[in-house]
Amino acid sequence: MKLLTCPRTGAVEAIDVAEPTAGPGEILVRMTLCGVCGTDLMKVYDADTPKPVQLGHEIVGRVSAVGASVARFRVGERVAVAHHAPDYGSHYARRGSPTQDPQFKSSNVAPGGFAEVIRVPADLVPHTVVPIPDHVSDERAVFMEPLGCCLRAMDRVPLREGDTVLIVGVGAIGLLFLPLLRDRSVTVLVADTRAERLDVAAEWGASAGFLVGRDDVAKGTKAATGGRGADLVLLTATNAATIALALDSVRDGGVILPFGVKPGMMPPVDLWQLYRREVSLVTSYSATPEGLARAMAILARPGYALEQTISHRFPISEAGQGFALLHDMKASKVVVTG
Repeated sequence: MKLLTCPRTGAVEAIDVAEPTAGPGEILVRMTLCGVCGTDLMKVYDADTPKPVQLGHEIVGRVSAVGASVARFRVGERVAVAHHAPDYGSHYARRGSPTQDPQFKSSNVAPGGFAEVIRVPADLVPHTVVPIPDHVSDERAVFMEPLGCCLRAMDRVPLREGDTVLIVGVGAIGLLFLPLLRDRSVTVLVADTRAERLDVAAEWGASAGFLVGRDDVAKGTKAATGGRGADLVLLTATNAATIALALDSVRDGGVILPFGVKPGMMPPVDLWQLYRREVSLVTSYSATPEGLARAMAILARPGYALEQTISHRFPISEAGQGFALLHDMKASKVVVTG
């Protein structure tokens, strides 16, 4: 069968590997779609990430085989699959940090999400495999894992009805936050370097959009909040410029959440400002199994056509084109097809 892998920095290749078999408690999933995540892109283009490296975890497919003792799933069933689950008895999980459990970070599907057939290990099957309702398309279900990541982030910050959130960067991930925030009766402001993204965000309910490089984002944010600034600034792209923008735009006592972060990123942070203004810097890593089920429940509702953010589809053999487009910022959301 075909598998997409990264043998060296900047390259992805489709190779032939043996098709896996299902052991006790495991299932096999024949991949229909797998979304390309920002972490996939980072693994390919970051020179410090050891190669070869496994790719792909936003998985949609059909169960093709079930191992002994698996009763919950049946062959032919459509499912969405993610790649991490914690030991729920661990010190971390019992204290609200399941994504920091060592088992969480070491668990994974095999041989990767960009494969024709994927083996889901027994420790993941009860937690990260979610049935897809009949009325939910594959293109919609592929957003389960990234939407779960957004839910995890929102669970980690204090938000109240009537708050104002500034999203810096409204590509595919930034747009995922919009319906979640609107559901909480939060006013959403957005900033981006591309005007067309601001237009889409406005259609999805953003109250105001600022074009970086043309508009004074901090001034506009404060004007929209009675001079206070945003209660929360979400950074889907984190660098020195966006950190500075966030500090200028967040209210005293507010929160900055860097959501899109890469290894080795060391932007300067004015700790005096954080201290004096009581600004909290909060991070969020991955999605919890509970968040996956919640994400599918949201995707089962009408509205918020997240699937419209998919700009390109490529088979495994041509997926390198999709990675290149994303790297060059010429695509919004790329999915690989089985």
